[in-house]
Amino acid sequence: MSPQNTRRFRTAKIIQAAAVELSVRDGIANVTTEAIARHAGISTRTFFNYYPYKEAALMGPPPDYPPEASEKFVVGKGRLIDDLQTLISAHLERYLGEREMIGHMLALSDSDAKLEALRNSAMLARRAQMRGLLHRRLPGSDERVIEILAAAIIAATNAATKDWVAGTRDDFIASAHENLSLILTAAEMLGRASD
Repeated sequence: MSPQNTRRFRTAKIIQAAAVELSVRDGIANVTTEAIARHAGISTRTFFNYYPYKEAALMGPPPDYPPEASEKFVVGKGRLIDDLQTLISAHLERYLGEREMIGHMLALSDSDAKLEALRNSAMLARRAQMRGLLHRRLPGSDERVIEILAAAIIAATNAATKDWVAGTRDDFIASAHENLSLILTAAEMLGRASD
């Protein structure tokens, strides 16, 4: 069963939605874990079974890459960029119904240092996951190349997320695919002479 289909995951998302809604309405500083729990229809004790503090609830469950799609990527035999786009599509499809909530969470993190640090930590965790997937897909590859590629992939998907929630791009997945293709363009630029 996919982690997104478990009761625990659904409850974690309900808590996150309550935390975001209250924080947008009342400001993060004015929101308590008790208020979030009440708004989510759970006890405070249950809240703490899911999240250690309100900022963690705002971030929600870790946005890990889907396990099945990750394994398909690792064993894929196609072009790396094509298999990567398939993985990223599977990853982002899970968030298509959360555009407004993600936008609120990004805006809130821009104004709250603790939430911003958590967001940065989540990005670093995703980069480490991508690095691990690339190592498994490309065993024996130069560690530096894997690190640079993982960072570029995360930057591409983060830029697509920001454009999507800002409304400058309506197709989240197409935007991510376009940004991933720009990694190839950027690499080609390094080999060209300046005019």
